[in-house]
Amino acid sequence: MATIRKMRPDDLKDVEYVCRMTAGPGCQKDPVLGYRIARMFSTYYVRECYDTCFVLVDDSDKAVGYILCEPDYKRYNKIYRKIDVPEIKKLDKKSGKQAWLFPIPYNFFGRKYPAHLHIDILDEYQSKGYGAKLMDALFTELKKRNVKGVMLQADIHNEGAIRFYKRHGFKMLSTKLQTATMAKNLL
Repeated sequence: MATIRKMRPDDLKDVEYVCRMTAGPGCQKDPVLGYRIARMFSTYYVRECYDTCFVLVDDSDKAVGYILCEPDYKRYNKIYRKIDVPEIKKLDKKSGKQAWLFPIPYNFFGRKYPAHLHIDILDEYQSKGYGAKLMDALFTELKKRNVKGVMLQADIHNEGAIRFYKRHGFKMLSTKLQTATMAKNLL
């Protein structure tokens, strides 16, 4: 049985692990790729905005899934590019470029949808309703903070994820560069 709680800074290693394990076989086998993906998609949130993030934990209180959220795209863009991109760039130039480009869609849609999220759950905990519960916990938190909208990015070929997001009220905004950018109004 798993439960949901607010994220804490000491969840970082577990969250990075979940991120690497759910990002595909390449991230599981290649430590450099795994580090880059974890740094791009999870590290910032645990460090900067854990109070708007939730983890799914097992009986030993170890994170086995999460929903990460930055409620302010401008803050994200500034801090992520100042702290995280230089660290990722140390791996190689291509990684640094990808990391720097990553937040661009948030800038296009951020006025209407200022928050963005990232959700992942280890395989053995999927299809048990935990994703919906994580979404509900986040939406409740964002509404309390008067955040008017939230967006996300997904691989355009990840049909299961796109169906999941649509079931939770997200609509498609853009399908550029193999990425689906989706959003939902909250207020």
